[in-house]
Amino acid sequence: MAAARASEGRSMQNRELTEMHTMEVNHWWYAGKRLLFRRLLADRLARSDLRILDIGAGTGAAAMDFGRDGWICASDRSRIAIAYARERGVRTAVVADATAIPFADESLDLVLALDIIEHVDDDEAMLRDIARVLRPGGAVAIHVPAWPSLWCGHDEILEHKRRYTRRGLARTLSAAGLEAEYLGWAGATILVPAAVVRLSRRWLGAESDRQDAFSLPRPLNSAMLAVYRAEAAIAARSGLPFGLSLAAIARVP
Repeated sequence: MAAARASEGRSMQNRELTEMHTMEVNHWWYAGKRLLFRRLLADRLARSDLRILDIGAGTGAAAMDFGRDGWICASDRSRIAIAYARERGVRTAVVADATAIPFADESLDLVLALDIIEHVDDDEAMLRDIARVLRPGGAVAIHVPAWPSLWCGHDEILEHKRRYTRRGLARTLSAAGLEAEYLGWAGATILVPAAVVRLSRRWLGAESDRQDAFSLPRPLNSAMLAVYRAEAAIAARSGLPFGLSLAAIARVP
């Protein structure tokens, strides 16, 4: 049963990587996430000599975006993902395990860990390794799924180990030796619809193997991007009151 579940997960991931490559640049979920972190990292991105690592880079859209702000390396454990990233134009893209970062101590200014630490058994150890490769004052940008109560079969297929509480993420960052400059909610607009869908599936026993970040017609996709742009501005200014995900910027002292 476990082997069958793992095989199903790999097939699901490969299918979603192909879909991600097709829509990641303009899709409201992926593009909205990049808008948020460009806002939260605005002061740091003012530099042009940054050395950046995108861990769990997927098919490379974030690496292409943030690569405008300096040198960037995209890493992912999936050879398929890295092939897509290179096809997209990412110059430095490597197959690597997120729990064993192939960089020297204090060699990077910024690490992107967007929807990645929830996939590892020991997230604290991973964050310690991220802290190791960051220069003093360097930062890691983190995006994770929130609300453990919303756990569903899709989390299992994606090989998530956990969903986070705000307090739990804060404790993990502190234990890893990182100082949170920002820790707040993301995806406020979609929290209630996502919660209704996930809880309904659970109660009805109708779990889906499809990704939640579904495509929308172009006008609706543009509308969702406008919503995410507004959310990013609010998050950077005063923080959102709730959200489906958590976002953090944590620095090395």
